[in-house]
Amino acid sequence: LQRFTRRDNHEAAAGAVRQIDQLLAMLPDCTTRDEAMGIERAAAREYFGALGRVVPEDLRFTGRSRQPPEDIINAALSYGYAIILSEAVSALCAAGLDPAIGLLHAEQDRRPSLALDLMEEFRPLIVDAVVFRCLATGIVRFEDFDTASDAGCTMNAKARHAFLGACERRMLTLFTHEHSGRRTSCRAGLGLQARAL
Repeated sequence: LQRFTRRDNHEAAAGAVRQIDQLLAMLPDCTTRDEAMGIERAAAREYFGALGRVVPEDLRFTGRSRQPPEDIINAALSYGYAIILSEAVSALCAAGLDPAIGLLHAEQDRRPSLALDLMEEFRPLIVDAVVFRCLATGIVRFEDFDTASDAGCTMNAKARHAFLGACERRMLTLFTHEHSGRRTSCRAGLGLQARAL
């Protein structure tokens, strides 16, 4: 969240950052999966609410919506999260793990719950960053989205192609993996986290 703020809108996210820090401090006291997921949901509400206050006003993002996404940011986030979910499934399979058996996300029929767990820490670093960079730089433009009353907002083929390329570049970006101290790509970082599981 702090990465998406600038000097002129930093205060718009400061309250949410403080609230998320307080929620994080509560995690060690959790005794059940439901308690931990409740904290995660509260943090997500703070995060997405604050994002709506720091993005340019013409993007009109008021919070997370899906099935169907209501606006261009939600459409791009949903598409990006589907991409990273497939990357997480691949990383887990390569590590010899069953993507369906979750630690935090409850098991449901045909849902890759462990992949949803794995991708959580990477969503803002990969997908959210790509969404805002693509929209801010014009890699993906407003006219690259289609809005239908029953289907919500969707990305057209041109937008999906441009966004997929930006996601791939981000997946190859190097970062320092916290647990190993290694400089590695985001894609390899997913693999390292899958093997750590």
